[in-house]
Amino acid sequence: MQTTRFGEVEIDDSQVLTLPSGLLGFSNERHFVLLNDEEPESPFQWLHSMDTPDLAFVVMAPTYAYSDYHINLNEDHLRKLEAESADQIEVRCILTMARELSNITINLQGPILLNLEKRIGMQLVIPDGKYNTRHPLFGEQSVSSSESKEQSNEKSHNKNKQKAVG
Repeated sequence: MQTTRFGEVEIDDSQVLTLPSGLLGFSNERHFVLLNDEEPESPFQWLHSMDTPDLAFVVMAPTYAYSDYHINLNEDHLRKLEAESADQIEVRCILTMARELSNITINLQGPILLNLEKRIGMQLVIPDGKYNTRHPLFGEQSVSSSESKEQSNEKSHNKNKQKAVG
């Protein structure tokens, strides 16, 4: 696969993530690969479209920036993700990049839920006003949440920086 960020990247079919409903605003984009950032210790990853070579989203596990980030997963979410429990689900949130670090934001209202074992995902919209689409990435490091299940991810970094996560 040719990428604008990493150049030519070899992708095995087993590394492709399918998001059957796509992403908000990109419903026709259903096949992605999760690429690690060039810096081995970086929390950032790239959710790269397999169908549109120049479409990629910078994503990260929300708990890197907001340790108290929690979401509720119900049986319908687990069924759609072919998961038996929430422990099988990893969460990524899309970042909006900016020239000034202080202006970078993270979309906590529309997390992407991934079952990496089954290679399937979905975008969840949290409607209750607890989160919004533009939380500062560097700034207030707490969002309150009293009635949800934590989704943390600490196994998301593969040291091989130009290979797809698989």
